[in-house]
Amino acid sequence: MATTATKLGAIHHKILDLLKANPAGLTIYEIRDQIADLDVQQHLDKRVRELRYTHKVPLRRIGGKAVYVYEGEREQGLSDGGHISSALRAKLLHAAHGKCQMCGRTIADDDIKLEIDHKIPRNWGGLTVEENLWAICGLCNGGKRDFFATFNDEEMSRILAKDSVYERIAETLRIYEGSPTPAWLLQFVANADDFQEDWQKRLRELRYPVIGYEIAASRRKNPNGKWEAAYTLREWKPLPDDHKFLIKEFERVNRKARPN
Repeated sequence: MATTATKLGAIHHKILDLLKANPAGLTIYEIRDQIADLDVQQHLDKRVRELRYTHKVPLRRIGGKAVYVYEGEREQGLSDGGHISSALRAKLLHAAHGKCQMCGRTIADDDIKLEIDHKIPRNWGGLTVEENLWAICGLCNGGKRDFFATFNDEEMSRILAKDSVYERIAETLRIYEGSPTPAWLLQFVANADDFQEDWQKRLRELRYPVIGYEIAASRRKNPNGKWEAAYTLREWKPLPDDHKFLIKEFERVNRKARPN
């Protein structure tokens, strides 16, 4: 399915100007701090994503931070037919250095073969772009595919299309309401759009009194016998529309109240 490029507005051009002026890249927080309009900030993550249809704005790990880097305009608007070019495939395999990017097993030591896979499946809205592709072994690819097949495609597409990381985490917890949600699944939906340097902090922020989610942490053994973290939402309630503002304001007031 082809993706229609979004027409760029004033906010898109503000972001582009910031990135062009900072060739070393900016985190989403650094971009946000330089855009004063709070209403714009509520949708900043989505605005950055929309730039990718007409410009190359990958997310890179540089100096221990996840930053957006401006790499120029796309020759053509981005469309997604699912085709992975041989050049991109070779680039991804080279970047993996012979190691499965999901389980860590290697070609040299474990006799695996690497396959290029969409991190977010295409039927959940994942694009065939470098940021959404990785090299994983056949066992991980099959296991991931089988596990994801247990989810409702329409529901997951709706969750992963949400602009806010808080909404994505909250909606996933709602699916498992009253039962443990695997930590790796929450990490997956948190990072589905952009890498979160501390996705667990986003989870903790949902417990703030201004949001009021009761989320219990636990540990359990997975089918392979390994211990894994999990989180249980006690009672679901919709997030306020201004949840980002409420969280930020709660932190601001608490910082101000702390003794120097």
